[in-house]
Amino acid sequence: MYEVEDGPYPLVVIDPVKGCCGRDYERPEWNIHFSRVRELIPRLNDFAKRYRALGGRVIWVKPAPWTEEYLPDNINRLYRENPRATFYVTEKVDEYSEFQPGIEVEPGDQVIEKNSYSAFTNPRLREALDSDTYLVAGFYADGCVNATIVDGWGRGCFTFILSDLVESMDDPVKQNQKRFLLSHGWPLMYGHVTPSEEFLRLIE
Repeated sequence: MYEVEDGPYPLVVIDPVKGCCGRDYERPEWNIHFSRVRELIPRLNDFAKRYRALGGRVIWVKPAPWTEEYLPDNINRLYRENPRATFYVTEKVDEYSEFQPGIEVEPGDQVIEKNSYSAFTNPRLREALDSDTYLVAGFYADGCVNATIVDGWGRGCFTFILSDLVESMDDPVKQNQKRFLLSHGWPLMYGHVTPSEEFLRLIE
């Protein structure tokens, strides 16, 4: 049975921005499509609204523009040395980090920017958490969500992963990676995986 002590914990939402959700940033030549991500947004908004009403705080994490001048040396080196990994944004750069239309950020919420995969690479996130435990939702399960979970765990945090509020690209390979993380990777190593409704019942 999950233990919920000293809650509600902060909710950290990873990368709900145009560059990770919008049609303009899909790359059909790489089979990168975001329809599943966009379908999740109303459920994410609904949970955030209900969670705020219970006293929960929401922290939205946005990436910096994904261009060479904003990224750290290790990512730039990877991109220089492995063209298959290179993912600089070259079009609509200024819009990349804007929230995807439909994302409902409230005045009392916090917004934190990161320039790497894990949200914890910005020390402001750890400072913003008033607990060693937090909830996580967002995009992508196999990318920045996973990096944040693993990094936060290494920094002593405990994670509740909201299983119905994390999503990945439409690609079947990415969907399989998400299913594995939800069923084996995260619950066996990095915290509790729970549907959002079940978590709400624990604290209501």
